[in-house]
Amino acid sequence: MPAQIMDENSSFLSKAFLIRYCEEEVEVNDIVQFRAELEVEPDYLNTEFFLEIDLFFSDLASLGGPEKWQGNYTKYEEEAQFKLVNTQRFRI
Repeated sequence: MPAQIMDENSSFLSKAFLIRYCEEEVEVNDIVQFRAELEVEPDYLNTEFFLEIDLFFSDLASLGGPEKWQGNYTKYEEEAQFKLVNTQRFRI
């Protein structure tokens, strides 16, 4: 599944990738740039601005395993049940 921007909630989804074994490292290399406009007056220094990153997971085994979905990601996108497993919030 390719990376995409979700305009309805101003979010970005990185590409989906398959984890084959424990502690596997995957280089995502997706970049996105958002532009935010804040009023300078009266009190912009006290405006809190956050970046929130959510990690989602879907178990391919419950859908027939990765072999079944090789090259047919559109059907997987429709049937996959992604679950939130972690969130990081950064104050900018």
